[in-house]
Amino acid sequence: MTGFLLRIIINAVILIMLAVELPGVIVDTLGGTLLGGAIVGLANAAIRPILLIAALPFNLPTLGSITFATNIFTPFMVVKTLPGFEISSLMTSIIGVMLLTLCSFALSKIIHDR
Repeated sequence: MTGFLLRIIINAVILIMLAVELPGVIVDTLGGTLLGGAIVGLANAAIRPILLIAALPFNLPTLGSITFATNIFTPFMVVKTLPGFEISSLMTSIIGVMLLTLCSFALSKIIHDR
């Protein structure tokens, strides 16, 4: 449980860094950022595995691009539903979601629940 909470906090810090560094990402409050980190963490823990299992038959013929799209789509779906988040352009959202996905993937490989 402590590993999961640590990943949520680090995801929130990454969201803050993305909001500061990327010019098209706007986050209203720190509480919204923490809520966003929690929801992205829950989505990566619950929704992403279901989407990966559903896309399994299409993964081999598309050479893994369905998995790549799933990794991008899950946080994007979460960020679009959160209040207080605004993403100005499509390219900014793709870059932000890819950076968030890479960081979240690295965190899940580094920090394990015990």
